[in-house]
Amino acid sequence: MNVSSILWLTWRQHRWPVTGVTVLALCAAYALLATGAEHQVVGALMLPGFYAIVVQLVFGGVIGVFWGAPLIARELEDRTYFVAWGQDVTAVEWLRGKVVVLGLLAAVLGAVIGIGDGFTGDPERTWNSFEAHPALQAGYAVFGLALGVLVGLLTRHVVTAMAATLVFYTVVRGLTSTLVRVHLLPVEREIVRWESTPRVPEGALTLGTGFVDSDLDPVAVTDRCAALNVNTCMRSSGAAVGRYVDYQPLDRIGLFQFMETGLFVLLTAVLLVVTFRILRRSGGWKPTRSHRRIEPDAAQSGPESQNEPDEQPDAQSKPDGEADQSASDTAAAQAEG
Repeated sequence: MNVSSILWLTWRQHRWPVTGVTVLALCAAYALLATGAEHQVVGALMLPGFYAIVVQLVFGGVIGVFWGAPLIARELEDRTYFVAWGQDVTAVEWLRGKVVVLGLLAAVLGAVIGIGDGFTGDPERTWNSFEAHPALQAGYAVFGLALGVLVGLLTRHVVTAMAATLVFYTVVRGLTSTLVRVHLLPVEREIVRWESTPRVPEGALTLGTGFVDSDLDPVAVTDRCAALNVNTCMRSSGAAVGRYVDYQPLDRIGLFQFMETGLFVLLTAVLLVVTFRILRRSGGWKPTRSHRRIEPDAAQSGPESQNEPDEQPDAQSKPDGEADQSASDTAAAQAEG
């Protein structure tokens, strides 16, 4: 199958989902880049920008639900895979071509979604707009596509695959943003004694605070101080000699964005490897050509079997003729007698 055939087939089967998602991405990108009137407060979030950020958060899931999940699930559910995979193209080649075309388009649209953050006149990056990055959004998009394809292959039902893809995508994105992202690199820690105040760099992401003992190691709040003024009690009781603050500095945003992009690209590769391995090794839904192939023995026995009905009446007619002849001879003998 050449490139033009792959493009035509993909467009023919997925033109409406592709068109809808493309329009959504372009509208969201326009809203994210809109700066609004000059009198607006710098860093303000416009209402179109808010809706565009929502699209930015769920765009990879949209790709997975409407592009990835029905890709194989519809063929298996409608049993059209006998036609799609029973020609000169194998199931692996068919899926490879579609994944390449849709994956490239998803990455491009994801990059378009990531070019803006929805804030007006804010020239600097902040942790609040962490996901406003073209490479990161492209990674989310291809991950959603790969996830949907694998779920569709396992469920073999379009609606079930779409729902499961949305759930799994949301869980993975939620766990990544809350548990993995902030720990890609060790946190910075600011430790001060009671007479000083912790100073966190401007724009840094604060992750936690606590108390330190005389060895400057974190110490838990005692049971006695839990119900009182914690700072005063910990200081007066000598349970702590100061405080600490854990944070991620602002200058790590770019590095964290590329690290998370690499993480989702790796997950995408794993999902695709698993998908192709299952598709290649599982024969339960693979069409075979044996039911359409004429074996040599069958071809030779065919004419003989067709001649048998013709010969059978002749065999039956001959005894009937002999019986008629014998009957007429008997009648003639009786007449002569």
